[in-house]
Amino acid sequence: MFVNPLKVTTKSSKYLQSEGIIVEPYEEIYSYLKQLAPQQAIWIDGAKLNQSVYEAIPAHCKIINKTSPVIYMKSIKNETEIAGIKQAMIKDGIALVRFFKWLEENVEKNQLTELSVSEQLHHFRKGQENFRGESFETIVGYASHGAIVHYQPTTETNFSIKQENLLLIDSGGQYLEGTTDITRTISLGNPTNQQKKDFTLVLKGHIALAQVKFPKGTRGSQIDIMARQFLWEEGINYGHGTGHGVGHFLCVHEGPQNIRMDENPTTLEPGMIISNEPGVYRAGEYGIRTENLVLVTFAEKTDFGEFYQFETLSLCPINKSLIDKDMLTGNEMNWLNNYHQKVVNALSPYLKEEERKWLQQKCQPL
Repeated sequence: MFVNPLKVTTKSSKYLQSEGIIVEPYEEIYSYLKQLAPQQAIWIDGAKLNQSVYEAIPAHCKIINKTSPVIYMKSIKNETEIAGIKQAMIKDGIALVRFFKWLEENVEKNQLTELSVSEQLHHFRKGQENFRGESFETIVGYASHGAIVHYQPTTETNFSIKQENLLLIDSGGQYLEGTTDITRTISLGNPTNQQKKDFTLVLKGHIALAQVKFPKGTRGSQIDIMARQFLWEEGINYGHGTGHGVGHFLCVHEGPQNIRMDENPTTLEPGMIISNEPGVYRAGEYGIRTENLVLVTFAEKTDFGEFYQFETLSLCPINKSLIDKDMLTGNEMNWLNNYHQKVVNALSPYLKEEERKWLQQKCQPL
């Protein structure tokens, strides 16, 4: 194992030694590789390996280029990891309720900016036990900045937030219990009919993917259409993937699974956690994205084989003021109402009275 010795604790070092694992400084991998004998084979993951390490492998060695089995093993979360992530979702949900309540109460009387909003969200997450930092740099995009998919506010681009457009916030936390990633789009004024239509089209796709049932062996590219179908019917599309894998107190973008239009041979298996995040981005105007994390679970076994489904893990209200109810089916309304009831049931025991009232109001049935 080639690693910076400063990253290996005494306890870890003893454990590695007991397992017969030799630890060497990170830079020593180059000299080690050059000494490999001709009869030796080496397994590499070409998607992860850097060029300099690859070039250090002697030409006489047999190279096997395949995805590391460790990557696949990490993607299947065990019962302890799943329970931990569900606990992290409760903590994150508490912080988000307090944040959005604060935002609603302060957007008019205080001079808020994208950066100050980001800092306040960090403050509420930091108040949760075992919080270890953000899982990625928070995206706070007001108005036209919301249409920039990976926008991050800086002192040079920092918009003042007013009560007249949409605000997109994509954020996540790292807790010892697990990793979170969630996007909500809220209206700070009176939304236009176009904004409500776009938001509802995204929501319909989000719900369709959340409810899909699929046979064992299904790849993410085969169900990506569930999230895009209603947008495509209107001649609309988004240029990013619909879902990415998420680690357990690890990288917020963890493979090998994903849901996107590009082909990926990895099948979706029970225990995998993945995002569900369709969106619409109108350049120069606004952006909309609704994101929850979902867990692949067993659904049923029939004469046609095993079938899987998704369990939605994230716990935060979806902005109802942006929904055009006439565009939703009864089934879609039921899903949203049931989801909101789940949010209320999960978070209410941990909230103060005024916070519970705010949450219940936001989660009132359509």
